[in-house]
Amino acid sequence: MSRDDRIKTIASFCRLSKEEVRILRSQGGISYDDAEKMVENAIGTISFPLGIATNFRINGKDYLVPMVIEEPSVIAAASKAAKIARKHGGFRMKADDSYSIGQIQVVDVDVKKATSNILKSSKAILKLANSKSNTLSKMGKGAKKISCKEIRTKSGSMLIVELLIDVGDAMGANVTNTMCEAVAPLIEKGC
Repeated sequence: MSRDDRIKTIASFCRLSKEEVRILRSQGGISYDDAEKMVENAIGTISFPLGIATNFRINGKDYLVPMVIEEPSVIAAASKAAKIARKHGGFRMKADDSYSIGQIQVVDVDVKKATSNILKSSKAILKLANSKSNTLSKMGKGAKKISCKEIRTKSGSMLIVELLIDVGDAMGANVTNTMCEAVAPLIEKGC
């Protein structure tokens, strides 16, 4: 297909607005002619060629997959693999819950005694951790579990306290850090 035909097909399939089509036609970084030479099914550029991988059926629904890449064979290979999978019903997927594990390291401590104390205080620790994120708490997410493990090193044993956090749709790095920093003094006190 020509570029115009590709864009018309994609616009129809994806129900793109006139503004979205205008964005596809805009230039970015390299020329469309260069992009066309670099990838399969090029439709535009975003400082790199923007192409479309085809044939994707995921959970019973058809998708066109935009790919920004400079490697010429990747889009063709992805489209071919999707075509093979499509013959067998396509791809099925589900996402597991998103969990993050924060760790608090405790040194110079009787690990067995400290573990017992921390586990006895787990409700208070979880409550404090969850007080640091109103958003996660409102969604039924947040810190869910405390666990402890001993690590033996040449310089002696140390306790690693792990905080299991259901971060929902967030990446979770910031909230994990915030929660661990908040509970560290309470954990240290219990040791």
